[in-house]
Amino acid sequence: MQSFLLAGEKGLPFEVYPPAVNNNPTVRVDLYEPDDGVPAHKTIAIFSHPTVPVAGFYMFEPMKAMGLPSLAIATRFLGSDATLNMERCAQDVGTAVRFLKERGYEKIILLGFSGGASLLCFYQAQAENLTATHLPDGRPSGLLPEHLPPADKLVLFGHHLGRSQTLRNVLDASVLDENDLSKTDPALDVFNPENGPPFSDEFVARIRTGQAARMQRITDWVKMRLAKLEAEYGPEADEAFVVHRTNADPYMFSETSDFKGDVEAIRAMNLAGNGLGRFSSLRSWLSQWATDISQADGPKDMARTTIPVLSIVQKGDHRAHPDYLRQWEDAMGDRFTGHHYFDATHYMDPKEQREMVIEAAKLIVGFALG
Repeated sequence: MQSFLLAGEKGLPFEVYPPAVNNNPTVRVDLYEPDDGVPAHKTIAIFSHPTVPVAGFYMFEPMKAMGLPSLAIATRFLGSDATLNMERCAQDVGTAVRFLKERGYEKIILLGFSGGASLLCFYQAQAENLTATHLPDGRPSGLLPEHLPPADKLVLFGHHLGRSQTLRNVLDASVLDENDLSKTDPALDVFNPENGPPFSDEFVARIRTGQAARMQRITDWVKMRLAKLEAEYGPEADEAFVVHRTNADPYMFSETSDFKGDVEAIRAMNLAGNGLGRFSSLRSWLSQWATDISQADGPKDMARTTIPVLSIVQKGDHRAHPDYLRQWEDAMGDRFTGHHYFDATHYMDPKEQREMVIEAAKLIVGFALG
């Protein structure tokens, strides 16, 4: 493996801290390729996630052994999504793609796993037709077509719907007041044993309505607060805030999910000091978390792309609910040729599920080089 630090595109004021990172952003990439360099087929798979370090991902070595090089991309927001900007993440992916083109690679395969799937779908949609000329907060995004060279194929596995829909679907719907967590609705509490598990379809439908309502309340407050700050302090004003209790998706309670039906473990995650979407700035909320305002949405972005797609599904992944998969299927349209199912959890265990890892790698390599 070789590691490189690439010069990224400059962002807007205070997108990341310290300011030097924003003024001179770097994109770290880790390259897994044969010792003799670029292979004759000049095809490579790239993998990224908005915040999670992806170097050493368990799929890289099997793919390399089968002849497919790969690249792990760490965005400038590595390790913290408190001020994350999806538009800037797309720029960082583009920086890595340009690096590979300059290195001699001709075909780029986007390897979209977990939260990286929606990011790479967003990247490809903008690469094919740039529409995100402004951020959701109204400021110019700085995105240019030359920042975003389009890829050739897209692989999805462990793919959820995107950051905004994922957060909405894990919000604790019972929370009625963001400033007073003692005010809850027991009828919308997934931890209330009177409601389950197992949960009825009617209860899940009520939870989804409650989650959407809570998401909308937070977003309405964010927009109101941001407008007030801008009026008082100028167009770059921002502010941090906390969103509590963000691990209460009914599908997490399934015996086949990564949580294996452990109610107390899920409850502990929901009450923890850290969690999905826990800390955010107002502007970051609009860019990555606000449903129907964030410009990055997995299935919607997928529908805007035209490249071939391979879909791999881990059946033990609570994000692989049939309703979510149908949204992906509809977005793929004529490109959808069926899901390839594995009896695995979200994170395929490279030891206990080694055979499935190898089989998945064979699918990816065959698709990439076919």
